[in-house]
Amino acid sequence: MGISESIVELNRIFRHTFAIVDGIVGMEGNGPIQGTPKQVGVLVMGSDLPSVDATCCRIMGIDPAKVEYLTVAADRGLGVIEEGHVEQRGESIKSVATKFELIDSFKQLRLA
Repeated sequence: MGISESIVELNRIFRHTFAIVDGIVGMEGNGPIQGTPKQVGVLVMGSDLPSVDATCCRIMGIDPAKVEYLTVAADRGLGVIEEGHVEQRGESIKSVATKFELIDSFKQLRLA
């Protein structure tokens, strides 16, 4: 199926799930095994899994619209990834944004 399709399928199966992303210390570069720890200091959570991941992307300086599994999930009605349509509470993304270093094969995902 490929990684993107597998993630989308898991999202479809676990539609009524609540995600908590521990972003207190993230991993940039070739994480999570070979990356470099990076202090971010955030927790991101929600029941719309693509929205949670899209929010994490924006915090890291990644454009969620360039992440294949997120666009496929949104196209199939499994979640919302468009900025301004994701319900957000707490700190603004801008106030916690922490640009992550990306490996060369992911640099095209960077937010403009």
